[in-house]
Amino acid sequence: MLENSSIRLAKDCSMRAERDLHTMTVRLSGGFDLACTERFQDELGCVLDGHTERLLLDLRGLDFIDSTGLRALVQTDALARDDGVDFTILCRDGQVRDVLRVSGLDGYLPVVDRFGTVPDSDSPV
Repeated sequence: MLENSSIRLAKDCSMRAERDLHTMTVRLSGGFDLACTERFQDELGCVLDGHTERLLLDLRGLDFIDSTGLRALVQTDALARDDGVDFTILCRDGQVRDVLRVSGLDGYLPVVDRFGTVPDSDSPV
């Protein structure tokens, strides 16, 4: 994937990567599910490099996420930790935020809202 370009990961999901110095912002839109998670991981591996110090995963364009999408978020978090990359997930209210809350992942993953604040978690984590 070329930086600053959009690609279709699946019929209903697309990804856009933008670099600003040492920060890579990856924006997802549509539905993040089994149909696109493998391609997402492949494309993410292509845009992250040794110059990336910070990864911002913007989920505000998603209207749906399933358990395989959640697993991809956890895998991305683990990859970032292993590589020493500061990882943040930007999420708005809606189905995606609700699924993160119900699954308990909002207490585990580095989720922030559009104002950069950590949303309150209802999860027991």
